Amino acid sequence: MKKFFILLACWFATIVAVIVGSYIYSYYQAAEYDDRALPYIMNVVPEISKWNPDITRSLMAAEVLETVSEEQLVRIMTLFSRMGGLLSMESPEFQKVLSEEDSGSGKKAVIAYEMAARYENGDALISINLLERDGSFEVYRFNVSSEALAESP
Repeated sequence: MKKFFILLACWFATIVAVIVGSYIYSYYQAAEYDDRALPYIMNVVPEISKWNPDITRSLMAAEVLETVSEEQLVRIMTLFSRMGGLLSMESPEFQKVLSEEDSGSGKKAVIAYEMAARYENGDALISINLLERDGSFEVYRFNVSSEALAESP
């Protein structure tokens, strides 16, 4: 019975160590990017929220633009424009760093953030992924999730 409690204590300590370690690692990653990424996001989200395909295209990474046609981007911006104008947004929250393969230079860091925002036609959750390139960022992915988008126009 004594061995059981010792094993249970070891198992519990291991689980706690993994959880604490994950939290510390996530905090470390966020600290590495927040100083530069947060101001960028706070500037770029209002620009994207104008729902102008040309503005959005100018903010996106070249490798993304290669996979998205002009027609697709116009359709996406038309859909998102149903949200109306941006009224306010909360501070972005770091989610994770993704490592994606790049055909030319190996791996690239994609930093994921989420933030709540209020538009004229409803509240939304914005997910934005940034590609770090030469110390600056480009929009890699951008998504708006809202019940207002599910409603018929």
